[in-house]
Amino acid sequence: MGVYQDRCVEAIGTCTAAAERCAACCGTSADVERERCAVLGRDCADVGRLAEALVLRNSRYAVEACTLHATTCEAFADYCAKWPKENCCKAAMLAARACARACRLVGTGQAA
Repeated sequence: MGVYQDRCVEAIGTCTAAAERCAACCGTSADVERERCAVLGRDCADVGRLAEALVLRNSRYAVEACTLHATTCEAFADYCAKWPKENCCKAAMLAARACARACRLVGTGQAA
Protein backbone atom coordinates (compact mmCIF):
# COMPACT_ATOMS: atom_id res chain seq x y z
CA MET A 1 0.00 0.00 0.00
CA GLY A 2 1.23 3.49 -0.80
CA VAL A 3 1.46 6.54 1.41
CA TYR A 4 -1.80 8.03 0.09
CA GLN A 5 -3.70 4.83 0.80
CA ASP A 6 -2.20 4.65 4.30
CA ARG A 7 -3.24 8.22 5.04
CA CYS A 8 -6.69 7.56 3.62
CA VAL A 9 -7.23 4.45 5.76
CA GLU A 10 -6.07 6.32 8.87
CA ALA A 11 -8.33 9.29 8.11
CA ILE A 12 -11.29 7.00 7.45
CA GLY A 13 -10.88 5.37 10.86
CA THR A 14 -10.82 8.74 12.60
CA CYS A 15 -13.73 10.04 10.54
CA THR A 16 -15.86 6.94 11.05
CA ALA A 17 -15.43 7.07 14.82
CA ALA A 18 -16.24 10.80 14.94
CA ALA A 19 -19.26 10.33 12.65
CA GLU A 20 -20.65 7.53 14.81
CA ARG A 21 -20.16 9.60 17.99
CA CYS A 22 -21.89 12.56 16.36
CA ALA A 23 -24.73 10.35 15.10
CA ALA A 24 -25.28 8.97 18.58
CA CYS A 25 -25.40 12.48 20.04
CA CYS A 26 -27.46 14.17 17.33
CA GLY A 27 -29.73 11.19 16.83
CA THR A 28 -31.04 11.48 20.37
CA SER A 29 -31.34 15.27 20.47
CA ALA A 30 -35.08 15.44 19.68
CA ASP A 31 -34.19 18.12 17.12
CA VAL A 32 -35.24 17.28 13.56
CA GLU A 33 -32.27 19.08 12.00
CA ARG A 34 -29.75 17.37 14.25
CA GLU A 35 -31.43 14.03 13.57
CA ARG A 36 -30.71 14.70 9.88
CA CYS A 37 -27.10 15.24 10.92
CA ALA A 38 -27.16 11.78 12.50
CA VAL A 39 -28.42 10.23 9.27
CA LEU A 40 -25.65 11.91 7.27
CA GLY A 41 -23.12 10.79 9.88
CA ARG A 42 -24.21 7.18 9.58
CA ASP A 43 -24.08 7.41 5.77
CA CYS A 44 -20.57 8.83 6.00
CA ALA A 45 -19.44 6.09 8.39
CA ASP A 46 -20.98 3.29 6.31
CA VAL A 47 -19.44 4.49 3.06
CA GLY A 48 -16.15 4.98 4.90
CA ARG A 49 -16.10 1.39 6.11
CA LEU A 50 -16.63 0.19 2.54
CA ALA A 51 -13.93 2.48 1.16
CA GLU A 52 -11.51 1.37 3.87
CA ALA A 53 -12.07 -2.30 3.10
CA LEU A 54 -11.62 -1.78 -0.63
CA VAL A 55 -8.42 0.24 -0.15
CA LEU A 56 -6.98 -2.35 2.22
CA ARG A 57 -7.57 -5.16 -0.24
CA ASN A 58 -6.32 -3.05 -3.16
CA SER A 59 -9.63 -3.48 -4.94
CA ARG A 60 -10.11 -2.14 -8.42
CA TYR A 61 -13.09 -0.21 -6.97
CA ALA A 62 -11.08 1.56 -4.26
CA VAL A 63 -10.70 4.80 -6.22
CA GLU A 64 -14.43 5.07 -6.86
CA ALA A 65 -15.23 4.21 -3.25
CA CYS A 66 -12.81 6.87 -2.00
CA THR A 67 -14.33 9.45 -4.31
CA LEU A 68 -17.81 8.59 -3.03
CA HIS A 69 -16.60 8.70 0.55
CA ALA A 70 -15.04 12.13 0.01
CA THR A 71 -18.43 13.33 -1.25
CA THR A 72 -20.26 11.94 1.80
CA CYS A 73 -17.60 13.43 4.10
CA GLU A 74 -18.03 16.87 2.56
CA ALA A 75 -21.82 16.76 2.82
CA PHE A 76 -21.63 15.60 6.43
CA ALA A 77 -19.02 18.23 7.35
CA ASP A 78 -21.10 20.99 5.78
CA TYR A 79 -24.13 19.88 7.80
CA CYS A 80 -22.12 19.60 11.03
CA ALA A 81 -20.91 23.17 10.50
CA LYS A 82 -24.41 24.33 11.46
CA TRP A 83 -23.61 23.47 15.10
CA PRO A 84 -20.09 24.85 15.76
CA LYS A 85 -20.65 24.93 19.52
CA GLU A 86 -21.62 21.26 19.75
CA ASN A 87 -18.44 19.32 20.50
CA CYS A 88 -19.60 16.20 18.67
CA CYS A 89 -20.44 18.16 15.52
CA LYS A 90 -17.26 20.21 15.60
CA ALA A 91 -15.05 17.12 15.99
CA ALA A 92 -16.96 15.27 13.27
CA MET A 93 -16.73 18.24 10.92
CA LEU A 94 -12.95 18.49 11.32
CA ALA A 95 -12.46 14.73 10.91
CA ALA A 96 -14.73 14.59 7.87
CA ARG A 97 -12.98 17.48 6.14
CA ALA A 98 -9.57 15.87 6.73
CA CYS A 99 -10.89 12.54 5.51
CA ALA A 100 -12.34 14.07 2.35
CA ARG A 101 -8.94 15.54 1.51
CA ALA A 102 -7.18 12.20 2.09
CA CYS A 103 -9.76 10.27 0.08
CA ARG A 104 -9.60 12.72 -2.80
CA LEU A 105 -5.85 12.06 -3.09
CA VAL A 106 -6.58 8.37 -3.61
CA GLY A 107 -9.58 9.20 -5.79
CA THR A 108 -7.56 11.38 -8.16
CA GLY A 109 -5.14 8.59 -8.86
CA GLN A 110 -2.27 10.09 -6.89
CA ALA A 111 -2.09 6.84 -5.00
CA ALA A 112 -0.78 4.88 -7.94
